[in-house]
Amino acid sequence: MTDAETADRLVHRRARMMPAMAAIFIAQQGSYFSGRRLGEGSRLVDHVAISAWLVLSIVLLMAFATGGGWFRSAKVRALINDESARIHRAEGFRIGFLAMMIAAIALYILSLFEPVSGRDAIHVLMSAGIAAALIRFGMLERRALNP
Repeated sequence: MTDAETADRLVHRRARMMPAMAAIFIAQQGSYFSGRRLGEGSRLVDHVAISAWLVLSIVLLMAFATGGGWFRSAKVRALINDESARIHRAEGFRIGFLAMMIAAIALYILSLFEPVSGRDAIHVLMSAGIAAALIRFGMLERRALNP
């Protein structure tokens, strides 16, 4: 398979996987917050869940920021991170930032009625930003591949 064919296959896979990974990420956050109250989280199982979320967040953020293809040749990475992918990524970052700001406003309003720990606030902000960025990027990539 040529580098161009490999890159084309990876671009199609990335367009399918980013929104799916965002949905899994959001579902994980729903299960995390539904089983506890804000501010709790000192049990060992809570630390394991938070660590798993942090690792997944870092991997998703790095894959989004770099375009993935870490184990591919430089030529394939250059092909999958073309100008349109960079524009779509920038738009994803923009939407992710806006989602974080909206979440910050919501947390501020919530904190007027119930205390919110710093850890919970960071959790909500990062989750909102990463998920929104991945969804927007995936939508733009899919639209570009299927006009």
